[in-house]
Amino acid sequence: MKKYVLLFSLLFVGTDTALAENLPERLNAVRAELLESDSVATYDFRQLQGQFPTQLLLPSALLPQSATYPLKSLQRLYNNSLTCKGPWPVTPLLTQPLVFTRAICNNTVLPIGWFSRAGYIHPGGGSYASRYLEKHPDLGEKLGDFLHIQERDLAPTNTALGRLQRMSRDEIHVYVAGAEAFISNGELWIRNGNEYHVYDQPRWSPILNKFDVNFTRLNTTSFCILKSGNICWEEEDKSHLTFYLLVGLLVVNISLLFGWGFYRWRIRRRAMQERMLVLQILTHELRTPIASLAMTVEGFRRHFDALPETLYDEFRRLTEDSRRLRQLAEASKDYLQANQQELSVQHVDSFNEWVEYLSEPYEVTLDLAEDRPVDVNIYWLGTCIDNLLSNAHKYGVKPVKLTSSYSNGKLIVSVSDNGQLGAKDWARLRKPFVSERGLGLGLTIVESMIRRMGGRMKLVGPPTTFILEIPCESNSASG
Repeated sequence: MKKYVLLFSLLFVGTDTALAENLPERLNAVRAELLESDSVATYDFRQLQGQFPTQLLLPSALLPQSATYPLKSLQRLYNNSLTCKGPWPVTPLLTQPLVFTRAICNNTVLPIGWFSRAGYIHPGGGSYASRYLEKHPDLGEKLGDFLHIQERDLAPTNTALGRLQRMSRDEIHVYVAGAEAFISNGELWIRNGNEYHVYDQPRWSPILNKFDVNFTRLNTTSFCILKSGNICWEEEDKSHLTFYLLVGLLVVNISLLFGWGFYRWRIRRRAMQERMLVLQILTHELRTPIASLAMTVEGFRRHFDALPETLYDEFRRLTEDSRRLRQLAEASKDYLQANQQELSVQHVDSFNEWVEYLSEPYEVTLDLAEDRPVDVNIYWLGTCIDNLLSNAHKYGVKPVKLTSSYSNGKLIVSVSDNGQLGAKDWARLRKPFVSERGLGLGLTIVESMIRRMGGRMKLVGPPTTFILEIPCESNSASG
C-alpha cells in the first residue's frame, strides 16, 4: 500500500514540475501577443517617475515621518510653529522643516524649486506644498506638481494620474518597484523596456485564455509557482489531471487512515475480549473455592460456642472476608456481562446507616442528608466510597468529610479533604499507572464503575473534593 501512495505522490510532484517548466513559455507567448496588440495606454516609465516622484506616490508619505527625524527636535519644532517664537532647534536633519516653519511664521515666499529640494514631504505627513497652499492659495497652479497624488483633485480614469490615484497600496509599491507585470483595477500593466503598456480586461482576457494561462492576486499565504508584481501566474490545466491526482491521493490517504484505525480497533477489541474471557474464567473458577470457604465458615458458626474466646476476632474477620469474597464474585459476574448493561441494583432501607457502617474504619466527619431508602449496587458503590475514603486518608490532608444529598432522583456523595487538587488535575489523576502517589488505578476503577451505574464522577477544588452522582430512584424515595 505504501508503494502505491509513493507512486501517487511522485506522479503528483512530477506533474507540478512539468507545469512549472511549461508556464514560462506560455507567458512569453502571452507577453508577445499582448505587445503586438493595441493597448489602452502606453507610458514612458522614466517620464512618469519625473512627473510623479516616488515620495508623492507612496501612501506612507501621508503619515507622520517620525522615523526620519529626531523625535525631540521634531516636537520642539512643532511647539515653535504654534508660537512662531524661538529658540529654534539646531540640527542638520531638520534644516528644511525649519526653513519651512520659519517661512510660514514670517510669511516669507519660498521659491518653487525649494519644494523639490526639500524632498516634497513634510515631517507631519503630506506634502510641503499642501501646507504652503493653506497660507498662499493663489499659488495652486504653480505648486500642483508638488502635491501628493492623493492631495490632488481626482483625475479621469483614462489618465496616468487618475490610474495612479486609484491604485491600492500594494499596487503603488509594485509600480514603484518597476515590476514586469501587475494588475490594477482590472487593467494589466506590462513593462517592455522603459515603457508600460496598459490593457483592459476585454483585451488581455482572450489572449490569456488562448494560451490556457490564468492568474490570481499574489498573497503571502498561498504557494505560487511563478509570480510577477502582485500577480501569481497559473497554468489552466483543462485536462484536470492535477485535480484528479490530488483527489485520488486524498482518497488513498483517507482509506489508509480508516484502514489503520479499523485495524487498531480490531486489535484492541480482540485484546479486550481475551482479557474479559480470562476474567470470566477466573470468576467462574473462584466460585467453587469461595463456596467451599463459605461452608467451612458455616461449620465453624454451628460450633461457635465451642471456640475459645481468643479466636472470636479471627472468626469474625474470617466471616467478613468470606462475605466480601462472595460479594466480589457476584459483582464481578455482574460486571462481566457481555451486553455491558448498567449494573443491577439492590434496595437499601437506610442509606445513612449503610454509609455509617462503611466509614467505621476511617476517621471521617459525616454530613448526611435526611435518611431515606435508595436503590443502588451495594457492592460497587460501597467499593467506590471505600476507595475514596482510603485515598483521602492516605494521600489527602485531614480532616476528611463525607457529605450526601439528593437531587432529581440522584444520590450525590462527596468525599473531601484539605488537599490542593482541582478540576485541572482530573485528567492526569484518572490515568491508570501514571498518576502520582498511586491514585490512578483506583480512581480509574471508581470512575468506570460509577459510569456503569449510570452516574458520573468529577473532581472539584481546592480543597480536594470528589463528587459521585448516581441514580437512586425507588418507589419509596424519589429525589
